[in-house]
Amino acid sequence: MEPAEMPYEPGEVVHVRHDEDSEGRTHRFGCEVLSVSEADEVNDYTYTLFSFGWERVLATDYRHSQLYPSPRGYPNIDEFLGDGHVQGERLLGKFKRRDLEVIDECLTVVDKEADATKDWFNELRKEDVDRINSVFAELVLLYHLRTVYRRERVSLNARVGEKDFDLRLTTEEEDVWIEVTKPDFADSLSDGFGWGLPKTTQNSIDRKLKSKFEEARDRAPEDAVLILGIYCEEQINQSFAMGQWLDEEYYDVGEICDGWLSYTHLVDTQIGYQSFTDDGERCRSLFDRMVGE
Repeated sequence: MEPAEMPYEPGEVVHVRHDEDSEGRTHRFGCEVLSVSEADEVNDYTYTLFSFGWERVLATDYRHSQLYPSPRGYPNIDEFLGDGHVQGERLLGKFKRRDLEVIDECLTVVDKEADATKDWFNELRKEDVDRINSVFAELVLLYHLRTVYRRERVSLNARVGEKDFDLRLTTEEEDVWIEVTKPDFADSLSDGFGWGLPKTTQNSIDRKLKSKFEEARDRAPEDAVLILGIYCEEQINQSFAMGQWLDEEYYDVGEICDGWLSYTHLVDTQIGYQSFTDDGERCRSLFDRMVGE
């Protein structure tokens, strides 16, 4: 990560450079430049910063050389956004450094020219944290699928009827269609988790199954395996909520969905799988391979 060539201006979003030798002077949140103190050399300019995560002005003023622009300081994000300003990129820049590092790495598997990424830009322009996190959830799963199965086997936006499924994995034996959902749970810009009600996870899954899978089951190719990918911000509690929802047996999930894949990137990526049909169980080995590699 490199500092900008020109001095930062008030209102710009930056991240503090990660320096293991001075851990006390680094932190994980995006910051807004509040004021600028000029110097003879650009790298000696100093800035007063407001931390979005801590919601306070930082006690330490940082030199230009200690800061890099967010999100443009992340090379793959910068390349993906392109040369012109994209509405919503400032909000993306407020994310924690670790989240942007993950996004930057995941973008290595994306072909901006060949992949259907227009919807991602549309969601970013809405300037809604939850919608950006939904794109993040899709990107994380795309990264893990393509890392194992390569780009040519994993495509974006597979058309089924009047709607799209987010991802499609094709192997010699299987044709797997995956729709991704990110149930609301935690505040992505806070220092900790906002411990939400498990009901929000249950309702999100129910809405996604009814809005996408009922129609897809009738319109998808006969051999298609339909999977719900569930991005969990808090794996233990949300997995418990999903189990409770299944125990209630509101309807036979297996009639419209073959299985669901739950995953998270927090600390290390964790992936879990539950099948509801024989076709879904047959695909377990595909996802086990993702965990193994």
